[in-house]
Amino acid sequence: MMGWQLGPGVGFCQVAGDPVFLDLARDKYFALRGQDRAAFERLRRGEPNDSDAMTRLVATGLIARCDSATSLEPSQAAVPLGDLASHEDSRFGWPMALRAALALRWARRAMQPSEIAATVGKLAQAKRRLGVAGDEGAVVDIARRYAACRWLVPVRTRCLVDALALDHLLLKRRLATTLVFGVRLDPFAAHCWLQTPDTVLTGTSAEARNYTPILVVR
Repeated sequence: MMGWQLGPGVGFCQVAGDPVFLDLARDKYFALRGQDRAAFERLRRGEPNDSDAMTRLVATGLIARCDSATSLEPSQAAVPLGDLASHEDSRFGWPMALRAALALRWARRAMQPSEIAATVGKLAQAKRRLGVAGDEGAVVDIARRYAACRWLVPVRTRCLVDALALDHLLLKRRLATTLVFGVRLDPFAAHCWLQTPDTVLTGTSAEARNYTPILVVR
């Protein structure tokens, strides 16, 4: 059975009843309006669409053919209440400072608009290969040590660069976590963070909970 799925690097969520999309390849957040929104909702419900409507939807890059039944569900991630503030601070260490500097240098390149879609795709593949979430204690320990030396690295703190850098560090140790992109409207703002089931690892839980997950990489 041939169906439809979201295109590579595309996620969506419902914010106040409106479908909002993130397209990493185009480095763009946007909402579908009018006939395109109606066509997308019909496709989600399994209702017929005319050829012109489908042509427009495919042209957006939001959807792609797949070998299974149509699945066009909004992104979901339960944001934990805990964050690193609920754990004891870790001691500064030069070895982690060096690893953090290298990871941040990698992340600055990896987050560029021309690279971010491929970066997230590779992170997703690495997590799927591992197959299981990383041990909570081991993950939090590395995140605490990263945070303890972050001030030393002369890279401006930004949610995306730090989430990518820490994700990169953890995957090198075969520890998988969840990378979440979130959005809010009125006024528009976007955020990105790394989390386990119990702990927000970059930024704070309070901040993350102000956003609706739009793309979840686990």
